[in-house]
Amino acid sequence: MYRAFQLRLFFLLLLLAVVLHISGCGSTASPREQSANKQTESQSLLTRTYTDAYSDVEIPASPQKIAVLLDYFSDPLLTLGIKPHAATTSLVNDQFLPYIAKEMEGVIPIGSSESLNMERLLESEPDLIIAFGPSHEKVADQLRKIAPTIFISSELQGDWRQMLLEFGKIVGKEELAQQELKKYLDKVEAAKIELDKRAGNEVFVVMRVMPKELRVYGVDDTRIGRIIHQELDLQGVKLEGNKPMMPISFEELPALNPDHIFLMENVEKEAKNKLAEMKSSAVWKGLSAVQKNQVYIVEQQLWNRGVTPIGANHIIDQVLEFVK
Repeated sequence: MYRAFQLRLFFLLLLLAVVLHISGCGSTASPREQSANKQTESQSLLTRTYTDAYSDVEIPASPQKIAVLLDYFSDPLLTLGIKPHAATTSLVNDQFLPYIAKEMEGVIPIGSSESLNMERLLESEPDLIIAFGPSHEKVADQLRKIAPTIFISSELQGDWRQMLLEFGKIVGKEELAQQELKKYLDKVEAAKIELDKRAGNEVFVVMRVMPKELRVYGVDDTRIGRIIHQELDLQGVKLEGNKPMMPISFEELPALNPDHIFLMENVEKEAKNKLAEMKSSAVWKGLSAVQKNQVYIVEQQLWNRGVTPIGANHIIDQVLEFVK
């Protein structure tokens, strides 16, 4: 009986040893996996100093989970082949900008730039935050407690070309940023030659119908005006005092009387009502662009918010599609 007990104990211990051995084998990573894990860990530990609009910032050498706090900051990252980990949505709605919505699938939404969801940002555990100075300097201390934070200046915000190059520095892809910018400038040159053949000296105006006003953009505008008038070299209007944009009344439209109108339509019901009112007026119907059927309704979130690498490419494609 004692011998039977010894045999039973022996087999139980043998079975336990086998189970522990199998379990240990199953949890051991392969040499390749171990190498990849060590590389990821070492990358997360490495840092470098970046100088932003306010100060020197110690940031990850190779950030893996970037949060961006302005809706169109996602665009330059995507251009550089990096998908944001978390990002703010459009000011118009709670969605990512429509022209990059597909590429943003799976990105964690963290509110809008003006109504940032700090709790969701914290929960997303970013390793780097890219914020916009004028909008977020008041919450700078809160942001820095979550992750190293870079503040983009208003000067860079007004020029996406420089902003793309700056994002290249931030993520260590300066050469790619230069390549993407060159591709864009080459596209501009080709489009400019083609549009000159199609339109020559005809006058183009970019307008926006808003709930309380009709706005016109001049040749000195640094965003959409820069693409349409300065880069594509389409003739525009110079506004009083070299203003980039200004409100205009229905009655003033005949003084402009452009050959082509790019008309941004806001999504608000009041804006749509204002557009319907404008279209039914005799003043509108008498405009040269209207009579020639050369009024192009364009998406406001692209033409206003999308003055960025991907957005600018889409805008040029649309101009070439519209202007025959």
